[in-house]
Amino acid sequence: MLDSANEPPMGSDEASPDRFPERWPVEVRYGGRDLRRLSVRGVLLMVLTVGLYRFWFVSDLRRFFWSRTIINGSPLEYTGRGLELFIGFLIAVAILLPFALVLFGLSLVSQQAVIIGNILYFVILSFLGQYALYRARRYRLNRTVWRGLRLHLTGSAWKYAFLVFGWAIAGILTLGIAWPWASASLERFRVNNTWYGNLRFNSKAKWSNIAKPYAVIWLFLILPVLVLSVLGGIISGASELAENSTILPDNVATMVPLILGLSAFVPLFGVFIYPWYKAVVMRTYFSRIRAGSASLVADFSTGLLYKIWFKTIAAMIAATTVLSVAGGLVYLALLSALPEEIASNQLFLIVLSIIGYVSWIAVNYVITITMYNFGIWREVGNSMVIANPESILDAETANRDNVGGVNEGFADALDVGGGFEIGL
Repeated sequence: MLDSANEPPMGSDEASPDRFPERWPVEVRYGGRDLRRLSVRGVLLMVLTVGLYRFWFVSDLRRFFWSRTIINGSPLEYTGRGLELFIGFLIAVAILLPFALVLFGLSLVSQQAVIIGNILYFVILSFLGQYALYRARRYRLNRTVWRGLRLHLTGSAWKYAFLVFGWAIAGILTLGIAWPWASASLERFRVNNTWYGNLRFNSKAKWSNIAKPYAVIWLFLILPVLVLSVLGGIISGASELAENSTILPDNVATMVPLILGLSAFVPLFGVFIYPWYKAVVMRTYFSRIRAGSASLVADFSTGLLYKIWFKTIAAMIAATTVLSVAGGLVYLALLSALPEEIASNQLFLIVLSIIGYVSWIAVNYVITITMYNFGIWREVGNSMVIANPESILDAETANRDNVGGVNEGFADALDVGGGFEIGL
């Protein structure tokens, strides 16, 4: 926890003990064994139902995450149900199906129509995806209760989608430089429309808060990708001019080592820099949230996220190795036990490959939930306190919209998160 004598609350330039008459601790209680059991059972049922069980599974996960989160002695409560998520998904699919059929029909008209249809499909679904994500957040907040009062989200999902779309265009035109402005703007929109009863949240996030860490990301990740794209275009054009010759001009061939070097550097650097950037942004944005007189104080180290990040990667690598060895042994055993006409049959090999792939996905999904998602939720949550919480005690029940499962159903139908999004 932070020492109030030397750490200011979010958004303030100075602090003293008098500014913190009371602090509410946030505690996320450990439940690793219960979560592993819940995750394994849920993933198995998802596999057996070809993904249908995911609506009930994610509801169980949220109830677990919420119930383990204790604020000043009172736990969060999640009241969502898998059935309403499933019904919402079906309604969303029924609404989106005619649109998908129109785009599919357009793609059958001509070659030009295929190109136009694909572009329209990408643009429109990207726009609708942001609309759906905002509505999904509205559903999750609406199903979150603390001390008898419910959270809710106001603001237009259409306005949010247009805001994201506008910032996306700005990002393209500026080669990604506009992202800090976009990130802070979207954070303020989400937080400023969040309510606890009749108490409104407020974010003081500014682009300058994340400008420096993002500059590192831009210089060492985005810029190399842009350079790779340009060099790839140059080589492609040179090859066409040489009438597809296997021998490239000398000045072009010298670019190949640079391309190979950047191709190896970018993903490697990304793996090591991502936890640092995520920690800085999370800590910055969390510490700039207010609700009346109350403010959130976040104090988690970057090393904490590195520990969770690399622990998860190591577990995935170990699981992949074990599954590969086990799969090879099973395959050899089947080769010796089954008749040759079955063991060499292509359909048999395809079925084995599918079983192996599904097993790999299932195991890694359990690892992601138990080690990464809950690891960050627990460690970051345990580092937080709420300073000056008097206004929270004065919050009262407020009128809110009747938010149904179709709000999150759109996100799941558009495959932009939906039922696989656990947290707020």
